[in-house]
Amino acid sequence: MSRRITGEKVELDYTDIQEFFEGRGKNKKLGNKYNYVLYQDDCPELAIQRDKQEKEKISGLLSFGRGQRILDVGCGIGRWGEYLLKQGLFYVGVDASPSMIEMARDNLKGFLEKKLMVGTFQELKECLGRYEETERFDKIFVNGVFMYLNDADYSRALEDIYSLCAPECEVYVKESMGISERLTLDKIYSESLTQSYSAVYRSIEEYRESLMEVFGSDFLPEAEGRLYEQKLENREETVDYYFILRRHGITH
Repeated sequence: MSRRITGEKVELDYTDIQEFFEGRGKNKKLGNKYNYVLYQDDCPELAIQRDKQEKEKISGLLSFGRGQRILDVGCGIGRWGEYLLKQGLFYVGVDASPSMIEMARDNLKGFLEKKLMVGTFQELKECLGRYEETERFDKIFVNGVFMYLNDADYSRALEDIYSLCAPECEVYVKESMGISERLTLDKIYSESLTQSYSAVYRSIEEYRESLMEVFGSDFLPEAEGRLYEQKLENREETVDYYFILRRHGITH
């Protein structure tokens, strides 16, 4: 049964979400590599433009230094790795979809300073431990992943991210968010994706409050706003929105 729910909190079936991403990674032949993670299947050029605009905007708001350790949760095909590895950074990409990680390995095969691993957000710290990644990170990217977590797992994920931050750290969170209220899609068939799709679009205010609840004691909100200019947006109830949080020299 498909459901479209506004305001109310409901839980998604993670099996449906896993099948969606595995279906994209294994069975789809899309216009370009960015369509696999940025969608817009019926307008491939829009995915390219969105990728370019995001990297230009966000890279200008973050402070990169050679040798920094970067964690990219929900790395997909490694599209942020394309940029970060060129800056001389050490990149750790994690994604729950084996097929996406396989694509990331191919996409980033020319770079050495990286680790790519399959793991869900719920097992993030255990996954990092298996790959002997025990040091904390200078930058953490969470890009379109929280929307696939139910509330209890979302709360735990925030705590896990906080625990992985180095004393000086920047956190970049980008999600599709409800403009005025929470919207949940549960197994809704998408004509443009030709698949059933499930996601939780928490409201902008809900994200703001939850981020400050976990990070607000020693992180400062550095920037937030709509990610894309209006001509690259094509939805009425949701928006791609970002937050950047920064901590300077706090130890635990």
